[in-house]
Amino acid sequence: MERQAAERLVAEAAREVRRGSLDAGAHGSHVVALVNEILDAAIAAGATDIHLEPQRDGLRIRLRVDGLLQERPVPLPAELAPVVIARLKVMAGIDIAKRNRPQDGQLRRASGGRAVDMRVAVLPVVDGERMVVRILDADARFLGCAELGFSSKNLALFEGLIRRPTGLLLLCGPMNSGKTTTLYAALSALNDPSCNIMTLEDPVERRIEGVSQIQVNPEAGLTFVAGLRAALRQDAQKILLGEIRDRETAEMAVRIALTGHALFSTLHTEDAVSAVFRMVEMGVPRYLLAATLSGVIAQRLVRRICPHCRETYEVAPASHEALRLGPLYREGLTLTRGGGCVHCRGTGYRGRMAIHEVLPISGRIRAAILREEDKETLRAAAEADGVETLWQDGLAKAIAGETTLDEVGRALYG
Repeated sequence: MERQAAERLVAEAAREVRRGSLDAGAHGSHVVALVNEILDAAIAAGATDIHLEPQRDGLRIRLRVDGLLQERPVPLPAELAPVVIARLKVMAGIDIAKRNRPQDGQLRRASGGRAVDMRVAVLPVVDGERMVVRILDADARFLGCAELGFSSKNLALFEGLIRRPTGLLLLCGPMNSGKTTTLYAALSALNDPSCNIMTLEDPVERRIEGVSQIQVNPEAGLTFVAGLRAALRQDAQKILLGEIRDRETAEMAVRIALTGHALFSTLHTEDAVSAVFRMVEMGVPRYLLAATLSGVIAQRLVRRICPHCRETYEVAPASHEALRLGPLYREGLTLTRGGGCVHCRGTGYRGRMAIHEVLPISGRIRAAILREEDKETLRAAAEADGVETLWQDGLAKAIAGETTLDEVGRALYG
């Protein structure tokens, strides 16, 4: 929707609220149209999240596009904040009378001929209720392993790790780093009538036909640990555990891997080597970790250079880019960047891709874990095994013209 049309819709919705009660406004035609426009605009922009943040002078709306938050250009006046939030709560099946507690809901919306699932989370704040809407494309196809952005070397390592019949495979990275997408791609590759696959998730983000997916429900006694025990009684061969959050879950995951099952899970660590120390911090004995850990994959998402405004340039000697490239720099080397256009909203980037660090647990690394070596020694062992770091993988993709050095640096170091 054009800016002028959006501004008119906001003005009409505000007048509608002023003419009647908040409840009437929440269900009035212009408010409904405004909320629909916010959702549809976010979907059209390729946003993964919508942030609705009440402030003293209005409702700020920001969209997370390609991993970064962008403010919606048309602000909403303060009088629209409660009715817009109330309308979304109704759509998501959330109790509009309860405004002093966190609440969650979900809704499904048809947009552009496809179904889009949305998870809604509401949190009371000083100026009202803050809401985040997570957008999940229910009709989007699952990516294949070859579409995840792995280099040819890392792809071969990844496919070898996920096909091992036993062991613990950990995927590491911060929130919104694409871990779930990678795990779902692995399950899709393994999804075969001869293999019994089960997942324990909180929440289940997308349905995978042929895979038994379990929604964790602690209030009903279905925790990650209880679900893991139950999965063993269901003759599961490969198990996806949404996240290892505490000592009990970590110990249970390791013991399941020790009994001849393949278990995939996620951790929040900065790189692959750090995952070993995080598991030890959670109380997993080193001898069990060395015996069961098959591999660790760390990843980040970086923005792709916009295909519509990409341009090449020569890297100047002694420039900050030449220094960043280090031994990879050579005279006359060219890199690629985006100039900024209407397709990328002037950012120079459009879409995202992953950079990876794939660490198979070799005999050298198992021995280092058992010897209780420090992190630097373990990194040296990984380097001796030929493991490429996240930074090295990012450099290779920047040189290949897929992203930029600045974007790799932003994703890894801020």
